[in-house]
Parts: sequence; structure tokens; C-alpha cells
Amino acid sequence: MADLFTMNTNTNKIADVKDKETISIYAKIESVNVGQTQNQSDYLNFQLMDETGTIFAKKWNITEEEKKQFKIGDIVHITGHGNEFNGKTQIIIDSIRIVDDSEDINLENFYKTAPLTKEEIRKNIIGFISKIKNSKLQLITKTLFERYEESYLTYPAASKNHHAYISGLGYHVLTMLKIARSLVGIYPNVNEDLLYAGIILHDIGKVIELSDYRNPEYTTIGKLIGHINIAFEIIGQTAKELGINGEEIMLLQHIILAHHGELEYGSPKRPQILEAEFVHLIDLIDSRINMILQELEDTPEADFSKRVYSLDGRAFYKHTIK
Repeated sequence: MADLFTMNTNTNKIADVKDKETISIYAKIESVNVGQTQNQSDYLNFQLMDETGTIFAKKWNITEEEKKQFKIGDIVHITGHGNEFNGKTQIIIDSIRIVDDSEDINLENFYKTAPLTKEEIRKNIIGFISKIKNSKLQLITKTLFERYEESYLTYPAASKNHHAYISGLGYHVLTMLKIARSLVGIYPNVNEDLLYAGIILHDIGKVIELSDYRNPEYTTIGKLIGHINIAFEIIGQTAKELGINGEEIMLLQHIILAHHGELEYGSPKRPQILEAEFVHLIDLIDSRINMILQELEDTPEADFSKRVYSLDGRAFYKHTIK
């Protein structure tokens, strides 16, 4: 049977797949379902994508385990061959496995990612942590950042709406820190240490609220407790572990509870200290601007974007002024 196919070890992108050529590719699952042949045999039907395009693929002779193994958003490695069917090339899969996180895969080929790399985001946030002079605030911020660092630097800031891409959480925080840095010189009464610590930790509960960074869904604790309350709890627990007490922890927890600004938006408390109001407003600025920019990316010049329903259904005009 192998003689029917042409060996082509260079076929590692979807756009390169040709009829009767063997392939070895990495791809992301866009859709997957179980189908049945005319003789009632089950098979898996996939739609796959990489940065070069999309393609349909089939896996015959599947096991019961394979029926449940794969889900939308998984990155998989596939071997098999191209097969022309009804004028279109598809893949007949010989082997398929889910790619392990430790494998050196360029996620930008499969997912939207932040404009900066994980390492760039990490170095910049560490730089801001080093600027925190209050020893209690610096210790708890540094401890929690290091404890959740991998998830913090890979998770999106949300499952949809703003910064909903890989490393979106860290990028959102870094942008907020840069905005804050520009404001502290204008408003000298704000406590810079409390402001930076509050920004860095305000969304840390999202690494527990969301399931993963590739295809994030809300976890059970995320649905029942939420990232604001999760962050409040882990800050309190970590302060006890570190033997930290005093007003700093209470004020930091208040910033966490108040950063959505209003009760109807999920904050148990409204901002009642200057730094909490700053964090709330800076968070609002960056999240809203990010949503607008994302819509304008796909909008032709001199035209209106699609309506942004999280911003009161407004459409935004992409002007041509340079």
C-alpha cells in the first residue's frame, strides 16, 4: 500500500498537502465530530488549520478512546497522506496525537498572541515589581507573580472581548503599568507602590477562573466564585504564609474587590481609596481601547467597524488621517 504514495518529507504545512503525498504536519483542530460509514463503522472527521490555511481530514478505524480524546483548540501532530475527493484535497490520517506543552511549537502559527513575547512581558513586569519600595507589597507581589508565572504569562485576559489571546493577561497588565507610570508624575498624591501592586495582582484570579490558555472556558470555581473573589482569597492566604500583616494587605485586597468599579459589573465594593479608583479607570481604559483596536484591525479605511456590543453596540469609524 505504501508504494501508492509519494514520500515528501517537506510537506509540513496545510497549503503543501497534495494528493497521494505522505504528510507530517502540526495543526490546530477547528472542528471534530464522529461520523459513520455506510457499513456503520465510526470515523473521526476533522477540520484543521495552520497559518497557511484550513483542510478537512478523516481518521478511519478509531477506538472508543479516540472518539473522546480530541477537542476544538487542540494542537495535534498528524501523519498520513493527501487524498483528492470531490475536487478537493483532504488528509487521510494514519496517526494523530495531541502536542505536549513542552514541545517547541510556534503558537503564533495557530493562535492570536500578544504583540510582545512572554519573555518581554516578564522582564518588564519584573522591572515594575522592583520599583515597589514598600517591602510588604513587594514581597507579596513578587511571591504571587512567581507562583503563577507560567499561567500569568500565557493566559488571555478574558475568554472573549478584551485581550482574548495568548499572553493577553500579562500584556494587559503591562500596558496598565505603563499608563500608571505616566500618571504618577501628574498626580503625586497617589501611592506608586500600592498602585503597581494592585495592577499586577488585580486579575491574578483569572489563572484559576479560566481553564487554559489555548481554548479557555470558565472553570467551576470560576463560575461560582469568580476571579475577583479568588484573587482576594489568595492574597489573604499568601499574606498569612509570608507572615505579612498590616494596612497594606487590606488596601491591596480592597483594590482587587473594587477594580470593576460598580456592583453591577461584578465588584463587591466600589473604589474607596485613590489607588483603587486609579486601577479601575486604567483597567477600563486599556480594556476598552483594546476592544476598539481589535475591531478596527479588520475594518477597511473610511468605513465603520462591526458593532461592539460590549461597548453599547457602537460601531467605530476607521479614519484615514495619518
